[in-house]
Amino acid sequence: MTVKAPILAKIQDVSREGFNSFVKMSEGNPLVFEGYTDKTITLLFAADLIKATIRILSGELEKTTGTDSFGRHNPPSESVIYAPAVSYHFNLLESTIRYVYRKLNLPLLSIPRWPASAPLALFLSHDVDMVKKWTLKHIADEIIHSLVELIQLRKRRFVDTVVSLSDVFNNHDPYWNFDELLFLEDSNGFKSTWFFAPFGGEYQKREKDFDPVYHRKPSEISSMIRRILENGCEIAIHGTRRAFLDENALKHQIESFESRLGIKIAGVRHHFLMFRHGKTLDTTAKTGLTYDATLGFSDRLGFRNGIASPFFPFPISHPAGNIVEIPLNFMDGVFLYAEDGPEAVKRRIIESYLYAKAAGGLFSALIHPRNMDAAEIPELAHFYHSFLPRCRLDNARAMTGMELAQWWNSREKVLRNIEYYPDMWRIKGVEVPEEMDFSITAPNIKSMRFSIEGTSGSSDLEHDTLSIHPSTVDPEKGITFTRKL
Repeated sequence: MTVKAPILAKIQDVSREGFNSFVKMSEGNPLVFEGYTDKTITLLFAADLIKATIRILSGELEKTTGTDSFGRHNPPSESVIYAPAVSYHFNLLESTIRYVYRKLNLPLLSIPRWPASAPLALFLSHDVDMVKKWTLKHIADEIIHSLVELIQLRKRRFVDTVVSLSDVFNNHDPYWNFDELLFLEDSNGFKSTWFFAPFGGEYQKREKDFDPVYHRKPSEISSMIRRILENGCEIAIHGTRRAFLDENALKHQIESFESRLGIKIAGVRHHFLMFRHGKTLDTTAKTGLTYDATLGFSDRLGFRNGIASPFFPFPISHPAGNIVEIPLNFMDGVFLYAEDGPEAVKRRIIESYLYAKAAGGLFSALIHPRNMDAAEIPELAHFYHSFLPRCRLDNARAMTGMELAQWWNSREKVLRNIEYYPDMWRIKGVEVPEEMDFSITAPNIKSMRFSIEGTSGSSDLEHDTLSIHPSTVDPEKGITFTRKL
């Protein structure tokens, strides 16, 4: 067996009598050895995948990279973020466990990563920074800049501005395009999460700050938010500059938002992707939020913590141990920073998506509604219109941030509560979420018989795997899988 995926753990020279190379790197270096210890099959790893994974997920590597002018951590080396190596670490460990069970001819119970055994998950999100393009200030700035270029015999921008300004008289604002985005995503069977900054009252005048200011009536924004919710999407908070380090500021923003709209907020993504290891998630946990979606980069693609899935940044004993981090893989700003042109950016986005798909993981995308305006990022709208059907054809499961956090927490609790006995598995005292499937794998499973107690449902058999799709499970009675001998 050869591993072609990136491994970010140091490979050691291992030599042990009676052990043969079982898994090799594509370069030929042995990674896993197989042998026997007192007649017991044993696999010996030449790399400490667990230690490497903890270092990457914890953000330890970023603590030595320094910070930029906004106080954000600089990215680690490209080798860390290029592909989801941590996901491949986990997949390799899972594959070796499955190998041992097959070797021993034992059935193995597992829980697919996503609801209804979807092959991959998709997190579509929108940071709402602006809701009105043609403010008086913006109109004046554009006219002045365009006249300067016209005087310099560069009339293209002047013509584009005049054409755009005609939208003002037609009562059309290219930044107020929420309905178009909702229709595009819904037509592909997807839903998304919309991160709104607090608005109205004290949040209406911040012209010299980089925090969002919405130049529309609060009633218009509230009405649009309710329309987004009616479409089955989620509204979350877009924390302003101080909030990523200030518990009171973030709590105040959440309370202002919730009281204005009468809804409960579950997650946050901080504006400008402001994040500080050892600080931001503690602040988030103290406000009662369940997830953060800030970890990513605005100027590059990839996997900031090396993983293509949600994860728990802290152990359960930590005050922020229940926070779920939903990393960001693609932000539309990469089109603005690329030096090799939009076509190369599109190829890199698809490459990152394919890495996540190959890992059976999550791909997270951030599209700012205002950037769908052709005057901002000309290539973005066309790309997004073609990208979503591709995801649909791949049977990607689109989930909101709240759904991802709830699923990840529930899945973790179920995994921790599985009781194993010879030829029997039982899950009791914990809620089994809807669409949670179970799989039993064995080389000769076609000759095995199983009974399921505690639920009804359906099952199907394919190759060496029995997939079980239970209906509602009573937490008190639980669900039991028993192999009949």
